[in-house]
This record gives sequence, structure tokens and C-alpha cells, in this order.
Amino acid sequence: MGDPPPQHMYRGELVYLGAVELADVIEDGALISDAEIGPLLGIKFPISRDGAERFAKEMLEQVGKSLFPFNICLLADGRRIGAATLRDVDRENGKAEVAIFLSARNLLGRGYGTDALRCLCDFGFGELRLERIELVVFDFNARAIRSYEKAGFQTEVVKRHARFHRGRHHDVLVMSILRDEWEAQDRRRAWE
Repeated sequence: MGDPPPQHMYRGELVYLGAVELADVIEDGALISDAEIGPLLGIKFPISRDGAERFAKEMLEQVGKSLFPFNICLLADGRRIGAATLRDVDRENGKAEVAIFLSARNLLGRGYGTDALRCLCDFGFGELRLERIELVVFDFNARAIRSYEKAGFQTEVVKRHARFHRGRHHDVLVMSILRDEWEAQDRRRAWE
């Protein structure tokens, strides 16, 4: 019969959050240099492999302090499809910022990002005692805005014409979710 498969620490309905390795971050350098994905993340020029490696080493030194990165992996087969991170974690004030992306274009718009974001919020509120989780998104990323709203984030600030992209200025939205809003969500938590 064998042993049952391991239970992932943080899992949603479609994905689980897995550990990040140096090689994952380096691989992401090429992904975020993509013409479609990069601009949605605020990347304006390609990232070299050496640059990605330097960034990865610096980033991993902050893990567990002000940075909590995760791979987004499919529950169905364990395949890595993106990354989700709580960064700039401010334990004194109980806040952090989200960085999240899916690298598999064929999975966009199918709920995987929303599921991963809910797992990340469960970790932040349920383990780090955060009071507030926020993120920044550009107005031209309508798919992400819908996903964030489904996860319970609300727009609280619109920075008008704060991002120059491909010849014109765009608005930047600051969205957040508070602890009491997260607690009010009627859903299974990522650790259950």
C-alpha cells in the first residue's frame, strides 16, 4: 500500500506553495524578461543570467527576515508554474507587500493565481500575525486586478499617471486586504 503522499504546508484548491531554490530564482530571470510577463511586473529591460544570479543570492539572504518567497506548484502534478512572495515584511507594524506571477501562459485566467494569493495571505495572516497585506498593480493588467479582487483585495489608492509604459502614462493601483477582511472569508484555510 505504501505511505500516503506528503501534505503540503500551504495548499489551496489548485496549487500549493513550495520552497524556493536558488535555481528557481535564476530561472525566473529569463521568464520575467519575457515581453508579455516582464511589463506586468514592472520590468523595463531584460535580466541577464548573471544579474538574476546576483539578485537570487541577495534575495535568499533575506528569507525568513523581511522576505518569504514560495514557488507556486500545481497540486495535480507538482509542476512549478510561478512564484509568490511576501516582501518588505514589517513585523513592527504588521504589514507586507505581495509579489506574484504565473509563468505558464496557458494557465492564466483559470484561477491558479487567485488560489496562490489566498494561500499566501493565509500564511501572512495565519503565521506572521500580519494586519495588512498590500500589492501594487498597473491599470493595464485587468486580469490581475480581477484576480486580486476575487482574493479579497480592495483598491485603496490610485496613483494617477505614475507608470510610464510603451509611450504613455498609466495609473498604478495600491490594493490591500486587512486581517478582519481575511478572517471574514468563508473558505478553507491553506493549512487545513
